[in-house]
Amino acid sequence: MTTIIFLMLFFGLLGLGLPVAYTMLVTSAVYMLIAGLPDLQLTLRASGGVESFSLLAIPMFLFAGNLMNGLGVTERIFNFAGVLVRHVTGGLGHVNVVASILFAGMSGSAVADAGGLGAVEIKAMEQNGYSTRFSAAVTAASATIGPIIPPSITLVVYGFLSEESVGRLFLGGALPGLLVGLALMGIVYVLVKTGRESAPRLPRASAGEVGTAFLRALPALMAPVILLGGILAGIFTPTEASVVVVIYILIIGSISLGFDLRTILKSLEDTARTTASTLFIIAVSAVFGWIISIQQIPVQLVDAMQGMFVSKEAAIALIIIILLIVGMFMEVLAALVLLTPTLLNIAHSFEIDTVHLGVMVVVTMMIGTITPPVGLVLYTVMNVAKIRMGELVRSLLPFYLAMIVAAILVAFIPQITLFLPDLLMPVAQK
Repeated sequence: MTTIIFLMLFFGLLGLGLPVAYTMLVTSAVYMLIAGLPDLQLTLRASGGVESFSLLAIPMFLFAGNLMNGLGVTERIFNFAGVLVRHVTGGLGHVNVVASILFAGMSGSAVADAGGLGAVEIKAMEQNGYSTRFSAAVTAASATIGPIIPPSITLVVYGFLSEESVGRLFLGGALPGLLVGLALMGIVYVLVKTGRESAPRLPRASAGEVGTAFLRALPALMAPVILLGGILAGIFTPTEASVVVVIYILIIGSISLGFDLRTILKSLEDTARTTASTLFIIAVSAVFGWIISIQQIPVQLVDAMQGMFVSKEAAIALIIIILLIVGMFMEVLAALVLLTPTLLNIAHSFEIDTVHLGVMVVVTMMIGTITPPVGLVLYTVMNVAKIRMGELVRSLLPFYLAMIVAAILVAFIPQITLFLPDLLMPVAQK
């Protein structure tokens, strides 16, 4: 009976529009009151939920992304991407995607990409004759690559929840992130080639332009090399790597543009705000997850759905459908902490590798960040581009299709995810 009240209250509050984090907090508090548990249990469980060394990577990667936006590093990345692919049919649409891939290797945040690099991308595309809606759609879609390619804040959280190696998860996200980028570039090419979108043909960059842009962007491009190289060489952990990246961005940003204390303080402020909301979600979800586990809700759910899981492929297909639906209505981190226990039970039942599961979850749930009604990236790009939701969503329709196809390929071809982790960081080194 207590479980029924618990679930009814949770879904009832969600239906009333209460944010997910507050819904989990209120539901957990009411459960503890009904169960006669001491008030201190709530505080202890919540504080224990964020007492993890690996979670320190979250504010550091956020800080790195904010610093790159504030210190002008993102513009150099965009200019380098421009000289590489601006001449291809689709022009700056491809530049937009490639720049997001490069930026993803340093920030790990879709919102940081959309709000910082996105502003540069949309402005450049509009100035070169691209429509606002197309510019915004490409920017929103490409920003989702940020949490897939390492480093990834979302994969750090999944690694914490699943007790999986963050290093292997980082490596696992590399090829799927590139696959999503290629899928988006394919859509850009088709839309422009068929005349559905207009894009001016830009000249191929000369060798001198490529060399100059590369040298200007080289310090920034070395950040992911240092990060992944240090992790693979065992010099530092993924969490320690996040601090190294912040120091490195501070150094190169200060050398190239001068030490701007005001910009650094603004980046700190933005980081603190985002970190607080992220860790609050994780803290209350720790309490909520503990209650779910003691009520054995994940086990009961898997048992109830056992008839639908006739094979490993059917289980993966059902997971994708669930993630697509949940991603439309819940913020990614909140959904991740809520669903991970159940998904891990399903994965263990069908021998699905947990690194493969984590990357599959992140790739699929990124689609939800650009869909209404709760898409954070969608709202960020709407604000940057000054465009209405309906217009942006209509322009995003072909990009949704590309991302769903990429998610299906990642889900049903495990080696796309597992090739690099198995090659460079075998399980024995977890």
